[in-house]
Amino acid sequence: MLRIVTVFLFSLCFLFTNNAVGQVTINGTIYDAGTGETLPSANISIENTYRGTISNRSGAYSLTIPDSLLPATVVVRYIGFESARRVIDANSSNSQDFRLKPSVTEMEAITVTDEDPAIRIMRQVLKRKQEWRKKLKTYRAEAYTRQTVSNDTSIVMITESVSTAFWDKEKGHREVLKSRKQTANMDAADNFAGVSYLPNFYDDNIEIAGFDVVGVTHPDALKFYDFKLIDQTTLDDQTVFEIEVRPARKLQPLFNGTIYVLDGAYALLEVSLQPNEVVDFPQPIKEFNSYYEQQFNNYGQDFWLPADMRINGEIKIKMVGLEFPLIQFRQLSRITDYEVNVSLPDSLYEDEDLFAVDSTTINSDSLFIRNINTVPLSDDEQEAYATLDSTATLEKAFKPSGFLARFVEDDEESDEFTGSFLSGIPGSINPVIRYNRVDELHAGLKYSVNPIDKLELRFSGGYSTGYEEWGYGAGFTYELYDKDLISQSVGFDYKADTRQRYESQVYSPLMMTVSNLLGYENYYDYYRNEGYRAFTELDFSRADLSAVIGYNSEEHSSLNTTTAYDILGRDNTPRVNPAIPEGRLHSLDIKAGYNLGESYNLGVTGLKRAGIYIEYSDDWLGSDFDFTRYTAGIDWSFNTFYKRRFLPNTLDLKLSAGTFSGTLPPQRYGITDVSKGIVSFFGALKTQRFQPYEGEQFLSLSAEHNFRTVPFEFLGIRPLVEREIGIIVFGGVGKTWVSDERRQALESSFGYSPNTTDGAHVEAGVSLNKVLGLFRIDFAQRLDEPAFLITLGVARLF
Repeated sequence: MLRIVTVFLFSLCFLFTNNAVGQVTINGTIYDAGTGETLPSANISIENTYRGTISNRSGAYSLTIPDSLLPATVVVRYIGFESARRVIDANSSNSQDFRLKPSVTEMEAITVTDEDPAIRIMRQVLKRKQEWRKKLKTYRAEAYTRQTVSNDTSIVMITESVSTAFWDKEKGHREVLKSRKQTANMDAADNFAGVSYLPNFYDDNIEIAGFDVVGVTHPDALKFYDFKLIDQTTLDDQTVFEIEVRPARKLQPLFNGTIYVLDGAYALLEVSLQPNEVVDFPQPIKEFNSYYEQQFNNYGQDFWLPADMRINGEIKIKMVGLEFPLIQFRQLSRITDYEVNVSLPDSLYEDEDLFAVDSTTINSDSLFIRNINTVPLSDDEQEAYATLDSTATLEKAFKPSGFLARFVEDDEESDEFTGSFLSGIPGSINPVIRYNRVDELHAGLKYSVNPIDKLELRFSGGYSTGYEEWGYGAGFTYELYDKDLISQSVGFDYKADTRQRYESQVYSPLMMTVSNLLGYENYYDYYRNEGYRAFTELDFSRADLSAVIGYNSEEHSSLNTTTAYDILGRDNTPRVNPAIPEGRLHSLDIKAGYNLGESYNLGVTGLKRAGIYIEYSDDWLGSDFDFTRYTAGIDWSFNTFYKRRFLPNTLDLKLSAGTFSGTLPPQRYGITDVSKGIVSFFGALKTQRFQPYEGEQFLSLSAEHNFRTVPFEFLGIRPLVEREIGIIVFGGVGKTWVSDERRQALESSFGYSPNTTDGAHVEAGVSLNKVLGLFRIDFAQRLDEPAFLITLGVARLF
C-alpha cells in the first residue's frame, strides 16, 4: 500500500517552460501601495503578446523578455487595484518592484428584480464564450510547473519541469517535456507529469480526480448552479463582478466558490473553486480536499486563456489498523507564450501517448539555469532543496502507524525477505492444498519457470490421503509469434489428478476447502482424470480478443467418498460422491471471446467479458463418448445514473447458458451456482443453499443495480453516507434441464439423480453494501415458491 501512496503522489505532478538566447530577465516583488503588503499570484504580462508570468505566494516574480521584444511594456494587474505599466529596455535594471494602487470602486446601479443580477451576467458570459471559443482551433504554449508534497511537519518532495503544451480542438492535448528538476530524494524518471491534464475552468466539463464535473461556463451551467452577485470591484476603471457559485443539485459533482467576471467583455478573470461533498473517494481514502484557483488573460487579443493554475489539497488515508500521515500537496503552473490557431506537427498525434520527451534537453536542468520564467521558490521550498537528500524517502516521510503497519513493507524489508531459502530457486513455487470428502487432505506444490525467452514450463505434484493416490502434472507453453499486437502460442499439458465434475463460475476450490472443513455439505462431486491436452492460442491484444483451440485425451474413473471429518466435530453424513460413466474421452474444443483474461472477482468490481465454448467428442476420434456441448457466458457492467461521478451507479449482469447434442456425460454438465450456507456472491442464487442446480442444459442470469450511497444522500442521512453504506437491488433466475430418459438411465446405472430446478428458480432482493467497509448483507426473497434468506458476501467496492 505504501507504494500505491507513492505512485499516487507522483500522479499529481508537473511541468515547466523555456527560451534562452538573447534576453533580459527582470525580477522583483509586487506590493500593495497602500498597505505595503505583498500581492500573491499577481498577473505580470508583456503588452500585446501572449507572454507573462505570475508572482508566488510572497509576491515575488521573475520574467524573461527576449531581445526581439525590447523595449517592452510590462503590465502588472491585480483585481481591485489599478494596473501598473513600465517600459523595460536593454539598459533597465534587473530588479523591478511594482506597487499597485487600490482602485476606487463606484458601485453600478443595480435594478432590483426577482432574478439575481448574477444570472444576467452569467448569461452574457456563456454567450460570449461561445462566440470566441468556436474560433479557437489550436494553440501551443510554454509551461512551467512546480509541485510540492508535504507531510504534517514539512515538505518532503519538490518537482519542477519545463514543457511545451499543445492543444487541438479535435485531437486534444499533447505535451513535450523539455527539462525537469527535483529534490535529491526523487528520481528524475518519476518526474514526468505536465500541464495537459490540468483543468481549464473555461471548459464545459472539468475532470477532477476521475469525476466529470460540470464547469461554471457549461452551456447548461444555469441549470446546475445558483449564481449570486455578492460584490463589485474594479480593474483599470472597469467593473469586476464578484459572484458566488453554489450547486443547485446536491447529488451531482459540482463546485462551490467564487468567480470574478469583467464587465463589458463578460469574461472570467479569475476563479476560486472547491469541489462539493459529492467529490469523495472510497476507503482507504478518509479525506480528500482540493482547492483550485485560476486566472485568465486575453493579452489584448481575442481569446481568454489560462495564465496559471494553483491547486492546494490534502489527502488522509486511514483504515482500521492502518493510518498514514496527512498528505498535503500544492501545485503551481504558469502558462505563457501562447501561439493561437497555428499548425501543429502531425507527429504529436501519431500515437495515444499524452506526453513525449525532448531527449536533447530532458537529461539536464540547464533550462532552469539559463533562463527562465519560473515562479520564484518560497523560503520553505528553498530550504527543502537544500536539506532533502537521497535518504529522505517518501516511504520514511509517510510511514504508517497502527497494528497493520508492520505488514506494509518498504523496499529494504522487501529486499531482506527475498533472501529467504526460496530466493535461489528460479521461477515460482506455490502450495496446492485442498480438503474434501474424496481427497480428504490433498497437499502438494506447483512450480513454473521460464528457462528461456518465450518458453514456460509447468510442474505439479501432490498426494491425496483419502484415496491414497498421487496427483501430478507437467506442461509447457511456447510463444511462436508476437508482433503488431497479435501473438500466437502452443502448449501441452499432462495431468493425473482429482477433477471436479462441474465447474463453478463463482466459488474457488480454496473457498470450498474452508467450507468443507467447517462441516458444510460438499458443493462439488469428483472423479479421477488422467490425460493430456494440446492447444494453440491466438491473441489480438488491441481488441482484447482471443481464441484457444485444443485436443483432449482423458481417462475418466469414479471415486468414492473417503471421509466425513470436519474440524467442528459435527456428526454429519456427507453426500455420496456419485459414480460416473467411465472411459476414454477424446475431444476437440474451441474457446473464443472478449477479455477472457479478466477473472471473476466475487462481485467486488464490475466485469466486461464475453465468451463461447464448444467441445466435440465422437467415436471417430477414438472416444467412448459421443456429444457436442455449447456454452456461452457474458459478464457486463453498465454505468446508469450519476455518470459524472468517479463511481457512478451501475447495472451488472452475469449470464451463462449451455446446451448439447448427443449423449452428454454428467462430468460435462453445467450448473447454476447457489449460496454456500450464509455466504453468497454475485452470480449465485441466494435462496438455494449448498448443492448447485445441474443439467445437460442450463441457464443462469443474475442482475444487480448498485445505487451506492445516493439514496441516503437524497434522504440526508449523512452518517451512512460518510460510512459509504450503499443500496443494491438484485434479482436472479436459474433453470436446468435433464431429460426424463437420461435421468432414469443415470438412476438405474449409477444410483444418481441430478439436482435440477424443476422449473425456473426466481428471486429478488435488496442489499446493504459496504457494511464495515468490506461486506454486504443480502435480503433475498424467492418468488416462485416461499423462501426468504439473509446471506453475507464481499462488498461491491467499485
